[in-house]
Amino acid sequence: MPELKQLFTELQTPKRIVLIAHSRPDGDAIGSCLALKYYFEKKGHTADVIAPDEFPDFLNWMKDSDKIYIYLKKSKTCFAILTQANYIFCCDFNALKRIEQIGDDILKMHRAKIVMIDHHRDPEHFADYELWDHDASSTCELVYDFILQAGDKSLLDTDIASNIYAGIAMDTGVFQYSNTSAKVHAIAGALMEYGINIEQIHNDVYNQYGENRMRFIGYLLSEKLEILNEYKAAFMTITMKEAEEYKLSVGDKEGIVNLPLAMRDVQMAVLFTEDKDKIKISFRSKGEIRVDTFAKQYFNGGGHKNAAGGSTRSSLPDTIELLKKALPEFLNIKS
Repeated sequence: MPELKQLFTELQTPKRIVLIAHSRPDGDAIGSCLALKYYFEKKGHTADVIAPDEFPDFLNWMKDSDKIYIYLKKSKTCFAILTQANYIFCCDFNALKRIEQIGDDILKMHRAKIVMIDHHRDPEHFADYELWDHDASSTCELVYDFILQAGDKSLLDTDIASNIYAGIAMDTGVFQYSNTSAKVHAIAGALMEYGINIEQIHNDVYNQYGENRMRFIGYLLSEKLEILNEYKAAFMTITMKEAEEYKLSVGDKEGIVNLPLAMRDVQMAVLFTEDKDKIKISFRSKGEIRVDTFAKQYFNGGGHKNAAGGSTRSSLPDTIELLKKALPEFLNIKS
């Protein structure tokens, strides 16, 4: 695979660039895409951002978030944009299945070169160029590295720095997860030099939920939280009916999986979310419990050491039973 310096050379003249986030995009995915969009536009390129589906409302503060093309709403427009691309940047995912139908579209784009920027384990290596490091805290951290490696530190500004900071903050749990390195703190400090408003960013990201979400969290904790003391684990479930009754919007489920970890005796938290044709699963853990391995082994998923996702095509009750069967096997606890 060619080195990035060859890519940097190729990008010295104006190109048409498309930046793609993964399905159910989070702050790291949207932040990295929009940060790169600003950066490429400052270099004279044309840059468009495509997301497979809607992103959370609490990211609407990011400049040009309203210009992101949502594939589910404008699939023909997105396909047309892809056909004109010289370069397609895949941000915050390392397997084309993470972008569903767009992945099939990309395979048809013989004109474009593919670039992957990502920090998840076990990449599929589908791209022509890669900036991949599973030890990085976030894709936004790698975007910062990308800009510096290109020799374009002078192009960093408040908008770019704000999005990079937001993505790093969200993927590190505001600098409290184990992926928070000395380098991460150094980058955060460097980004502050560009005049970013940390207080406003945190307020925009974490204090913009509606009343429905607050009441729903109360309902979950009082009625749906189940603690498996023998495994130091806890789980909650969200059915489609409950999501509809509480009128949950995109992003309202963000962070809910972390709540049980506030208990001192809970080392793993699981959230099951019922969807039309599958059960979506979020895993979080403390310390040395590798939920990425757990998700991959039992739930068709993967991710990071302490934060992962998965899914099943089984019913919600059957998926819960699978969890209860898998936990003692995985943790090597004899009944």
